[in-house]
Amino acid sequence: MKKKIIFNKIFFLKKSIIFFIFAIIFSSISLVNHYNFRTYAFDLGIRNNAIYDYAHFRFNDCMLMQPQFENVLSDHFQIFPIILSPFYYVFGSWTFLIFQIIFILFGGMGIKKLIFFITKNERLSNMSLIHFFSIWGIYSALSFDFHDNVIGAMLLSWFIYFVFKENWKFAGIFLFFILISKENVAFWMFFVNLGLLSLLYKKKKNIKFISIFAIISLIYFLFIVKFVMPSLANESREYLHFKYNTIGGNMSEAIKNIISKPKYIFSLLFENHLKNPSYFGIKSELHFIVLLSGGIFLIIEPRFLIMLIPIYAQKLFNNDMGKWGLNYQYSIEFVPILTFAFFYCVANYQKMPYLQKFKNKNFKYILSYIIVISTIITTISTMDNRVSKWYSPDNLRFYSKKHYFRNFDVSDVHKKLKLIPKNAILSAQGILVPHVAFRDFIYLFPTVKNSNFIAILKSDENYYPLQKDEFLKKISEYKSSKVWEIFYEDKNLLFLKKKKF
Repeated sequence: MKKKIIFNKIFFLKKSIIFFIFAIIFSSISLVNHYNFRTYAFDLGIRNNAIYDYAHFRFNDCMLMQPQFENVLSDHFQIFPIILSPFYYVFGSWTFLIFQIIFILFGGMGIKKLIFFITKNERLSNMSLIHFFSIWGIYSALSFDFHDNVIGAMLLSWFIYFVFKENWKFAGIFLFFILISKENVAFWMFFVNLGLLSLLYKKKKNIKFISIFAIISLIYFLFIVKFVMPSLANESREYLHFKYNTIGGNMSEAIKNIISKPKYIFSLLFENHLKNPSYFGIKSELHFIVLLSGGIFLIIEPRFLIMLIPIYAQKLFNNDMGKWGLNYQYSIEFVPILTFAFFYCVANYQKMPYLQKFKNKNFKYILSYIIVISTIITTISTMDNRVSKWYSPDNLRFYSKKHYFRNFDVSDVHKKLKLIPKNAILSAQGILVPHVAFRDFIYLFPTVKNSNFIAILKSDENYYPLQKDEFLKKISEYKSSKVWEIFYEDKNLLFLKKKKF
């Protein structure tokens, strides 16, 4: 009895240490970025302005995105900002970043329970937790603000866990929360359920419930995209995020081409269809990193590839090469699927092609160590160097001194931002917006409209959506204007006030 108690205490301590270490790492990326003004109007500023409105019991018109939206839900249908909005009173501009880390840790807890249920092996479940927390997709997402699909992806491990347990009530609850995280996550869940059906088809009850989950996911996606979002949009605009001209001008045309031109569609998974020479190698880098992070098991057991069909499609067929590679939140869906596929195959390696010939009883542990170490090394290497464009190492390399410092006094800038009146109608530089978004009216500079204050962080070189010369020209024009006057200026900051305010 005493031995069992001691074992349980040691096990709990090991698990707690893993969570604690990764919680520190995740916080050192995301929270440090926000403090150091490395979060942006697109997208944390948009989310922060939205929860301000939601916390005041009104929909968000998202003036940061021009032309002005009548409702931000017509851009992406995301319900978690509404759910999390009361926490803005507690955590302020940090709200989404804190909850994003919490959901990632919660997702790790789910994957650990799932793998233990499959393997009945504590060592393998602990290894799955480390593997899950080590995949590049988490770090890329944390380095760039907050995104609701991260929540959906992190809840997936719990959904799969309850499906495997045949606890359909809780599986349905988690499916609901996954669906409301983001509209395109629902389309992904249709394929996730098809993949699960291919794994668990031997029981009639599994077929019944998983099929229901798949149908619900697809119907929800189509209903939101075809009816709800257009009804919320200005002048009933169509869905704004179908940007796949290379496969079709709309969804129906894309489906037709996918069926009729399979060879061409397959080629797009690897080829630079935008033909810009500087984009070569981005897709190859993604495939290479996936393989080194456990993706080899997607080939050994192709049923897991079914779950990633829409993720590969939305990344690699897109008109925007920024979505092709390793950057931002566009790889987060790989994380739960790669860990699930890897450890499912390890648990069943005696039935797997290419693996069944290995008879050593420790083979599954050796294989696990190899893949986990490979994943860690691969992720670190992607932090140091990437083919993917627009990568900012200072946003991600938590082990680098440059990540923790800026070329200006960060604490002083935070203090000076408090000089801007809370009731001011503000136009702010993108790098400042997440910190000052809690107000009724806020615009992304150079959009000014009816603003009576302008806030610029002169020390930062992020001039989006302008080029540097355009940005400086605009600042010069406002400083020399008869309508505006300098409210406050030092070597780092410039606050302009409309004279009649």
